[in-house]
Amino acid sequence: MDRNNLRTIVLELLDSRTVTSLRKQLRLSEQISFHPRLGKVIRFGCQVCKLVLLGYCVGNTTINLVGYPASVNGKSMQPTLNPVPSQSPGWLDMDWVWVSCWRARRYNFVRGDLVVYNSPKDPYEYLIKRLIAAEGDTIKTGGRYSQPAVRIPQGHIWVEGDNWNNSVDSNKYGPVPKGLVSGVATHIIWPPSRMQMLVSTVPARLQPHRVTRGEVGTEWSNSCVS
Repeated sequence: MDRNNLRTIVLELLDSRTVTSLRKQLRLSEQISFHPRLGKVIRFGCQVCKLVLLGYCVGNTTINLVGYPASVNGKSMQPTLNPVPSQSPGWLDMDWVWVSCWRARRYNFVRGDLVVYNSPKDPYEYLIKRLIAAEGDTIKTGGRYSQPAVRIPQGHIWVEGDNWNNSVDSNKYGPVPKGLVSGVATHIIWPPSRMQMLVSTVPARLQPHRVTRGEVGTEWSNSCVS
């Protein structure tokens, strides 16, 4: 076969493929133009995703740095929180408190604070108890713990519920590491009739005289003190 004829056949094949490709592109453009709102929907979806992502980042930062509202379930903090037992407790029937994460990040704790922390037994469970003794303090347990008295080691706190008869706290699992504390409850924000600031004092019924204050910065061990 003549080289010119062979070249002509190859060019014709290429031209036919080009035409086929152009036809497919034309059909695709016709399909896209047939749905003129598709581009707007895609752009709107992208904007919504951006807003959701931005809101998550801002909200997560606010919670970790500032604080958040939290509902209080259970009877361990009665009568300070949930003083009136409810037959069918719902979110609106519980006390809601404002949890300050800023104080927890700075480890700015005071005896009498209502601290929110992860349970030493269940890392997915959040508890709220009153700080009774700080690091360096010595507390007499009154037979509620395995040791008659405990010296709080450095970096730990001793917490108890206001309702001794219905509370799982340091009397069960000992001092709690400060690193488990995520916030401090500072105010009751719901229900409206109970809105108030939570005072950082140990009530007399919890016998604050059991605590002998120690010096911060001294090396302490979790040993029994008779």
